[in-house]
Amino acid sequence: MKPVLTFVFHFVIAILIVPGLALLSGPMLYSVVRHIASSATGPQRFYSDDLFLLVAANSLWLAYVVCDTFTSRSAVWVWIPAVLAFAVRVAIWRSTGSVFFHSSVVEHFFTADCQIQNWRNADFAPRCGDKLFLMQLVIGPFGYSAGAAIQRIVERERRSSVVFS
Repeated sequence: MKPVLTFVFHFVIAILIVPGLALLSGPMLYSVVRHIASSATGPQRFYSDDLFLLVAANSLWLAYVVCDTFTSRSAVWVWIPAVLAFAVRVAIWRSTGSVFFHSSVVEHFFTADCQIQNWRNADFAPRCGDKLFLMQLVIGPFGYSAGAAIQRIVERERRSSVVFS
């Protein structure tokens, strides 16, 4: 029972806490980038363009910190339910509407030009909902699993260097 609860604990962190951290860290990271790069256009555009990077960085960092305190054995596998849910969503998306009017999966879910300031447009929700909201729930667990795997490798290296010292 403990491994199941540990997995659920890590999965909930990956799908609920990571997107929240991305929302909170976006303005802070934008303020740093604005001073470094003069081409920064605004916080909304920064968040819209760099959402995947924010989610990935937050999930890597959070998984490393959490798995340094708790066990990381089950955290490495939290990407599996996210991929299954994503596959179901892609199948549902492909089954709706005409095949001739669908964009590619990559274009719809990853590269669509979605700017948060355009949320009032009539086509915003069907065109951008998957990229801005669903993909956080897919990239978060992937990054979380990668962060847990990195933490396990670092911990294994620490143990082996202590043994040989």
